[in-house]
Amino acid sequence: MERVALLGHRPETLVAALAERGVVCSLREARQVLSRVISDGNPDPTPRVSPRKALVGALHAHAEWGRPEVLERVPDGEGKSVRYLFRLDDGALVEAVRIGLLKEGCFTVCLSSQVGCAMKCDFCATGRLGLTRNLSAAEIIGTFLTVRDETPGRVTGAVFMGQGEPFHNYEAVIQAAQVLRDPAGGRIAQEAITISTVGRVREIRRFAAERQPFKLIVSLTSMIPARRERLVPVAGAAPLPELVDALREVAAVGKGRLTLAWVVIRGENTGDDEIEALRVGLAGLPYQLNLIDVNDNRADGHHRVSEVELSDFIERLQVLKVPIVRRYSVGRDENSACGMLAATRAGATPVR
Repeated sequence: MERVALLGHRPETLVAALAERGVVCSLREARQVLSRVISDGNPDPTPRVSPRKALVGALHAHAEWGRPEVLERVPDGEGKSVRYLFRLDDGALVEAVRIGLLKEGCFTVCLSSQVGCAMKCDFCATGRLGLTRNLSAAEIIGTFLTVRDETPGRVTGAVFMGQGEPFHNYEAVIQAAQVLRDPAGGRIAQEAITISTVGRVREIRRFAAERQPFKLIVSLTSMIPARRERLVPVAGAAPLPELVDALREVAAVGKGRLTLAWVVIRGENTGDDEIEALRVGLAGLPYQLNLIDVNDNRADGHHRVSEVELSDFIERLQVLKVPIVRRYSVGRDENSACGMLAATRAGATPVR
């Protein structure tokens, strides 16, 4: 039987996992163990208070709590982000990015959920890698802890927007998010944990049915079916009306507006046809629209709109009478920005 990966557990699940291996561990002891290795980042899982020798021995015999190896740390030129390149136990490479927030001394961590990605979004470097495998919850938390423990301030949030489609690895991502918010785990407020998806309808409905407490961002990018399917091929697996119905299910159990992401691409998705499709297709849905500049480093790839074009698009979007938020990506020159993570070493040629 394989070892218990402590970093992927909450106290309740750790008690059960150890019991399967014949190890008796109380809930109180589990909280102490996880507080040591996750909350405190201590390499020694021995509980601080009255540790039982039998439990300590069992942990060393049946559990492991190692973190992925850091190959490289790449800060951006403006001092706003640091991209971490990790090597996992099987040699696979994956990234996480530390991002400074507007509040001084506060940071969020952009986490990967897969090695590569199977969604093949036309504007995304990760999608051009293809999918190698899913990350385990423990691997996800391991990358988070390394970034957190090296942060010159407080990590107050986490976003699942790195390599991979989080809802293609639903159970591990939800498990990791639960560890992040646990008092014995990452101690991140649940409303500061964001999970992104390009629109996997089945998992969106599951997310709603389970009443998961985390923030959800759904990347639309186009409301014209043929165009969206070309830009975001997963759209071919579920027609837009099905996606919108799933979004309404999330809205019905949520506490506020949904967040929909729109990667702004020159000559693609800033026309009046898109605005009208948004107006009609999302009527009655409480949402805000986050505009994100495309990041494509291919000479023949997708290009950003000019500031004048973007201002004009934002002005025309006002007819929707919903909040329009422009989001900025940091680290574009270092391949750290949204859509650019492709396990690239500094100075290497990015994936084309």
